[in-house]
Amino acid sequence: MRTTSKAAALLPWRRPGISYVYMAMALVLITSVPALFAREVFGDDWSVYYIYWTQGAAGLGRLLWQAAHAGFAIPMTVFVALLPDAPEVAARLAGLSCHLVNGVLLYSVLSRSPHTRRIGPLVTALFLLSPFYAIRLTQNAVYDFFLLFYLLSYELSYARNRALRWTAPFSLLFSLSLETLIALEPLRIVLTRSTTERWTQTLRRLAPFWLAVATMIVLRLTILGKSGHYVGQYGVKPDFAAISQAFATHIMAFPRGLAYAYTNGFALFGRPVSTVLTLAAVAAFVVFSSRLQTSWLLKSRASTRSMQILLLLGAAITVLGAVPYALAGVYGDVARGESRLLFPAHFGILILMATIMQMISPLRLRTAAAGGVITIFALSMAHDSKWLLYDGLVTGDMQRQVRAALLADPEPKVVKLLVPNSHAILFRSRCLGGNDMNVAQATLRDESRARSFVYADFCGDLTTGAAAHGNCSISYLEFFPCPQRQETWRYRAAPGIPPLRDIGLVELLRAIAKDSPSATEGRGELMQLNDDEPVPLARAEYRPPCGRPGVPGAAWLLALPAPACEDPASVAR
Repeated sequence: MRTTSKAAALLPWRRPGISYVYMAMALVLITSVPALFAREVFGDDWSVYYIYWTQGAAGLGRLLWQAAHAGFAIPMTVFVALLPDAPEVAARLAGLSCHLVNGVLLYSVLSRSPHTRRIGPLVTALFLLSPFYAIRLTQNAVYDFFLLFYLLSYELSYARNRALRWTAPFSLLFSLSLETLIALEPLRIVLTRSTTERWTQTLRRLAPFWLAVATMIVLRLTILGKSGHYVGQYGVKPDFAAISQAFATHIMAFPRGLAYAYTNGFALFGRPVSTVLTLAAVAAFVVFSSRLQTSWLLKSRASTRSMQILLLLGAAITVLGAVPYALAGVYGDVARGESRLLFPAHFGILILMATIMQMISPLRLRTAAAGGVITIFALSMAHDSKWLLYDGLVTGDMQRQVRAALLADPEPKVVKLLVPNSHAILFRSRCLGGNDMNVAQATLRDESRARSFVYADFCGDLTTGAAAHGNCSISYLEFFPCPQRQETWRYRAAPGIPPLRDIGLVELLRAIAKDSPSATEGRGELMQLNDDEPVPLARAEYRPPCGRPGVPGAAWLLALPAPACEDPASVAR
């Protein structure tokens, strides 16, 4: 793949609109840095850490091979191995770094074509601040990791050195460990196609990349298919109505994502302050519109043709990004962990958004629209960072108290945990699954005692999951007979931990930085319910042996006091 002009071959850091990129990168850093300090792991990330702690890198590789994500083992092992005592911090640092580099690469890639060059700065800014894919500050940083290699497959295509150009298809092949990135391939056609050459020449340059795509599809359907625990997961549903419903829900997640960004972004400082801040930002964009100038897409026949191509490109990527999930009857959502499923399709949505904004004729109005969207996106990202911190504070407090209560009564049991107002406590109203409650307990438990299991009441584990049929799990990978004894507990964060809207960021950071003075103490209220009447739960101190895998990491996440473990030669308390 070669560039279409000498101008396109240059790194375009002084072109109109580049200020959008600089601004977005600064906002990403400012809004994301607080979240790096969160004591938070959730969902499938717990399984990654549990397998790594108990079985090492080989076990993690085997798990991800069975999940049909063999390539994921590389970044995930690196994340955990870098900071095994603070596992999620390494993932966040890597994810944020990859995200920023991807912003640079995306802008460079979009600057290569006269069609995409007009919207390159704005698309890059929207990508950096996107509210749709919002769990990059978790172990799902692997999505940005593989996107980096995908974008490198474009950049290497333009290298002057022939050997580097030949590495581009291999970079694409590795990036397709996240196979849904195939949905972005229409962009390669737009960037490669030149009106001065025949289609046969274009197809010849695309052939190595499409061969890489075909290779990954064959591998995914054969040796890299799901196996073991994951056999049959996400199979194609032979139900057209279910597929159509999943596709429609996936697409509708994007307008819901915009509503989410507006609502939660304005909740960060309160609606009056956020409104004033947004209006001030829009006014600043208008004042500096000459420096934030971007091309109007309807000023000539050529630009109008580019507009049509961009609309088709955005729609194609959006549809291709949604179809694989719809065929399996699943869909992306801005809530819980499902925002990761929006990752491929949201590039198409961002292209459509940027194209529509740049169809606005008056420069000041066009700039004002961009300024308003960027400000709301930035506020939403800042709110997400604060919410992730808050989620970590609450769940760490909850798990610490649950652990102490389980130790005080060694009889094995299944606990149904009620968490009032969980949608306002847990990050993006996520589900508090069995992983979240049981992995840390299993890592820190007294191995001489029988296992107990804790499940939240609102995630379906006790109604439709394996636990409902008598099979309790720590990480959804291994199952044990559920104990016969069942109890109901209730955890309330407030008033010990103020609601998210009432706690300041500085106070939140201070609370997270502190270890608990005792393994039995907590800020929230954990009680047992007997006939709906709250009864205090006994607590017991206990420190596991220091040599046990995973203890330092789990102890840090639960903010246990130092020393969180003791020498195996001493007597455990």
